[in-house]
Amino acid sequence: MKPTFIHRLINGPFEDPTLFIRIIRERRAFLFDLGNIDRLKPGDLQKITDVFVTHTHIDHFVGFDILLRALLRRERPLRIYGPLNITECIEGKLRGYTWNLIKEYPLKIKVLCVKGDKVITSSFHAENCFERIEDGMSNFDGTILQEPLFRVKTIQLDHQITCLSFSLEEEFHININKAALKERALPVGPWLSDLKNAMREEKPGDTEFIISNRKYYLEELKEITNITKGQKVSYVTDTSLSDENIKKIIDLVRDSDTLYCEAYFLEKDRDRALERFHLTAKTAGRIAKEAKVKNLVVMHFSPKYRKQIETPEEEAMREFKDSGH
Repeated sequence: MKPTFIHRLINGPFEDPTLFIRIIRERRAFLFDLGNIDRLKPGDLQKITDVFVTHTHIDHFVGFDILLRALLRRERPLRIYGPLNITECIEGKLRGYTWNLIKEYPLKIKVLCVKGDKVITSSFHAENCFERIEDGMSNFDGTILQEPLFRVKTIQLDHQITCLSFSLEEEFHININKAALKERALPVGPWLSDLKNAMREEKPGDTEFIISNRKYYLEELKEITNITKGQKVSYVTDTSLSDENIKKIIDLVRDSDTLYCEAYFLEKDRDRALERFHLTAKTAGRIAKEAKVKNLVVMHFSPKYRKQIETPEEEAMREFKDSGH
């Protein structure tokens, strides 16, 4: 089974935490956090349509200028999701430059701010020199982005400030039965993506497909597909060790195929973790264990451990694997 989401951290565990997720066959990608993104190729930057920012500390937001510069001439809009101050932070970044020569540029940025049980939406358009436009407010039920292929959920956590965590979940996965395809003498081609989209959008069974100059209906083509559980990837960073936070995280990331989770401090430095509103590596492992995730990737380590013998990764994995994983 080919996965829908191809995902990787851009930087090492002692560097800025930023997760890049490419959606195969969609020419589209997501960023979770916007730290240093120098390592992304221009082609990767051009695919980014949605950015999910946990909070606007510099190591999670410093890459905004690089992305902005790369996308100025792109027609496709950019959407950015973040906590209650995200709109003001983006507005401040945009006001740091002079925009008198960009009115013919196509870029449009839509910002969605999660504030309690509301989402406040604003826009910034190059043609208006990125002046802020208030688009309105909607109710927030935990899902920040919903499309036929997937949904993105977010929770608001305490990092002394509000910090978001996210999960990206495929609604279901559609596999093509190659044996059935061959048996019916059907060719491989772009129509297979159209078929999957039609199924996700729940189009009627009499929806027509023209394949090799022959007419087929959605209902009969469904027979060459198998439906399986969708992929789930979660991203958690910069959150305090409170019981309330941990419970919310476990609920969000439950049954993830991969959980990317901060492991900023070792358990021996738990008091420091409490002071700095971060998780310990052992807690990251416990969260993954209790949430029954399949694969744990720890990130965002304190620089103090660069030369120590035991790493946060070792501590987290020891706790995670103690569950029998």
